[in-house]
Amino acid sequence: MNTTGKLVLSALSVLGLAACAVSSTDEAEVLDESQEALIAPNGGFYGSDTLFNAITDALTRVSPPPGTITYLGTGSGKGEQCLEGTGSAPCNAKVQTIAPMSRDLAGSCDLGQKSNRVALDGIAVLTKSTQAASNLTSTDVADAFCGTGLDGSGKRNGSVCNDDLWSEIVSGASNPSNAIQLYRRDDLSGTTEVFKEKNNCSAFCPSVKIVVDDLTAGPRLSTDAAGTSSLVSGGTCTASDSVTDCMGKIAAVNNDRLVYAGLDAANASNKQLSIDSVAPTTANIRLLISSPGTAYKYARFLYLNEGNGTRATPETNFINWIISNKANFEDALTDAGFISCKDPTLPGYLPLACGSTGTTCPRNSSL
Repeated sequence: MNTTGKLVLSALSVLGLAACAVSSTDEAEVLDESQEALIAPNGGFYGSDTLFNAITDALTRVSPPPGTITYLGTGSGKGEQCLEGTGSAPCNAKVQTIAPMSRDLAGSCDLGQKSNRVALDGIAVLTKSTQAASNLTSTDVADAFCGTGLDGSGKRNGSVCNDDLWSEIVSGASNPSNAIQLYRRDDLSGTTEVFKEKNNCSAFCPSVKIVVDDLTAGPRLSTDAAGTSSLVSGGTCTASDSVTDCMGKIAAVNNDRLVYAGLDAANASNKQLSIDSVAPTTANIRLLISSPGTAYKYARFLYLNEGNGTRATPETNFINWIISNKANFEDALTDAGFISCKDPTLPGYLPLACGSTGTTCPRNSSL
């Protein structure tokens, strides 16, 4: 995300933390000194880009204000690195204790960590609204993004990538003889991690274009030079867009594009495809709780995960506000397009009633 745009938000009431530099195993995204200078004095905390709009909104609702800082998004992976002190400096130390994430904590549950489910989402498979195709099989999605070749553990490994034309993955598509243009989030993204897991995928096909978060230029392709963005200069996205918002705009450019992103990326010009004839509706995503086998293929939980570092007063104020204002926090999530775990129109409804805990820390939740 664009730092200049985010600094406009620095008057918002948000957590008092130091920010981390960005890195990725998939592409170089290293902050230069000017970027680092913009971040550190103002403070910031990392986490899911999918949740950027929702968390930014939630932080404006906190009263009294807990402090002044900016939510930087960037990806769930970066948020977890900053919780655990496993990233590049200064995130080789635990510099934040709260991370909004689009997946659960990875690995084992360390003493004091907390895994908090707060809402439901679906990873939408998006194309332009005028694309005639309306349904893809999950096998065809996996073939297109990850190929049919397998690694030693039986996962699709980005080899044998033959699904080049729309006619090869679906009948009745617009322009069936046209090549599919595939776009994805980078490897810091929790959305990417969940998408890979649900498609039994360890690596993507080389032709899939990668959209990354650049704190100076805004969303950019991984092939763009750091600090520049062909997506922004070409008018597809704006420098202040989250990567999730940008993915939705990329899908809306023409009928040949196919991208994945959180439901928050949906807009009037793109189209969410059904997967295995199951649409990403609220009812079909809520089935993840009651009947996972019949739910929308890419349904998932969203999390507000907690680390075990020393919690600053502003962080304490923020998490205490959430605990005391669950309905208000849930409103910020649903206003951004996400789904409450329970139907608020039914008897016995409680906000944030998602089973409270995740899989990593199943008995250790603040919520």
